[in-house]
Amino acid sequence: MPESDWATRRIRKELKLLWIDPPAFCRPGPAPVTDLFHWEVVIDGPDGSPYSGGTFPVDVAYPKDYPFKPIKLTFKTKVYHPNIGPEGKMALDIFGSEWRPSLTVSTALLSVVSVLYDPLLDRPVRRDAARLYKRERGLFEHKARDWTRRYASAPVASFYPAVEETSDEAAAAAAAASRAVARRRSCGAGQQWRSFAARLPCIQP
Repeated sequence: MPESDWATRRIRKELKLLWIDPPAFCRPGPAPVTDLFHWEVVIDGPDGSPYSGGTFPVDVAYPKDYPFKPIKLTFKTKVYHPNIGPEGKMALDIFGSEWRPSLTVSTALLSVVSVLYDPLLDRPVRRDAARLYKRERGLFEHKARDWTRRYASAPVASFYPAVEETSDEAAAAAAAASRAVARRRSCGAGQQWRSFAARLPCIQP
């Protein structure tokens, strides 16, 4: 099977899982997916972070030789964060040297949510934000909340495709959605997410 066909099957499977059982604080984007290698997701600012209440559309781009090369995630709104550059690029090792073919878009999104809680300050791409976070945590959070209100306050509705399902499949999808909502309401604080992110390279699809 050609690599592109194998990648297409893998991406289609990941996309279906995102529709049915999305990671905490993540959901499908606002438009139908017309290109499996390029689409959007939405991250709702996680509770307990200065991004809470914000709605962040994120561009997802897959390379043709996925999963052997990493996906790219780019925020489409301005975000004041040490690990998110001025152009919205999320700069984490798992999108570079630490990428593993066993990772998926869902595990990558969970890592992003983890870093929204708990920035990684050893390799910041926005150095002014990293300095402010270290020296004046309260001022950093005030500025991050202000940017969230200014640039990420517009609501974004998700697009869910119309899929013919049997009653059993529909019930399973509804149960999965309910579990996702429960996770979003009861997820732990930043340290728990940070611990999860540290284990990401070991997670199997």
